[in-house]
Amino acid sequence: MKKILVVIFTFVFTFLSCLGMNYLMKDVVAISSKSNHNRVNLVIDAGHGGIDAGTIGIDQSNEKEINLSIALMLYDFAMVSGISSFLVRDGDYLVYRENDDRSRSDLYNRMDYINSIENSTLISIHQNHFDDESQWGMQVWYSPNDDNSKIIADNILKVTKSNLQKDNTRLNKRSDSSYYLLYKAKVPSVMVECGFMSNRDENKKLQDTKYQKQLAYSIMLGFSDYLVKEL
Repeated sequence: MKKILVVIFTFVFTFLSCLGMNYLMKDVVAISSKSNHNRVNLVIDAGHGGIDAGTIGIDQSNEKEINLSIALMLYDFAMVSGISSFLVRDGDYLVYRENDDRSRSDLYNRMDYINSIENSTLISIHQNHFDDESQWGMQVWYSPNDDNSKIIADNILKVTKSNLQKDNTRLNKRSDSSYYLLYKAKVPSVMVECGFMSNRDENKKLQDTKYQKQLAYSIMLGFSDYLVKEL
C-alpha cells in the first residue's frame, strides 16, 4: 500500500510540476522555431570559479556561487524553450582543459570556447560591488563590436525592471577594454551584473534560490524578445 501511495504522489507531483513549468514558459515557447531556424547557439558564462571567488559580498559570500546558480537556471530555461545552449562552466572551477598551461588566463580559454561555437551569442553572468552600499539593481554591459549586443542588453534590463526591479534607474553601458570578453568578442555579447553584493538587502536576495530563478527567467525573456523581433 505504501509503495502505491508513493507512486501516486510521485505522479501527481511530476504532473503539477510540468503544469507549473508550462505556465512559466508560456511567454517564450514562440521562440523555439525561430531560434532553430536561425541556429542560434546561446553560450552562458558563469563568471569566475575555482580559486577565483569574484566579488565578496557584505556577508562574505562568494560571487562565483551565485553566478553559477543563475547560469544553470538560465541554461535550463533556454533548453526548455528550444534554444541550443552551452555552459562555459557547470561547476566550481576555472576554465582549463587537462594539461593546459595554467599561466594562461582562463579568460582566454573562455574566449576560445565562445569562438569555437558557430553562430553563438554570449550571456555572461556576474554580480556587482561598490563602495557606496546603497547602490543596487541590475546593469548590463554590452560588446562594442556587434550592434545586436546593445539590443540584447536593453531587452534584458527592460524585462528585469518590469518583473523584479521596478525602481531600478540604472542604465546599460558599452564595454571598454577592462571587460576582456566583451571587448574582444566577435559575436553578440553581454555581461549581466545581476545586482550589488555590497548592498545588504540585495545581497541577501541574490543568494535566494527563488530570486535567482526569477532573475534567470527575466534574462531568458529579454533574450527571447531579441530572437523574436530581431532575427
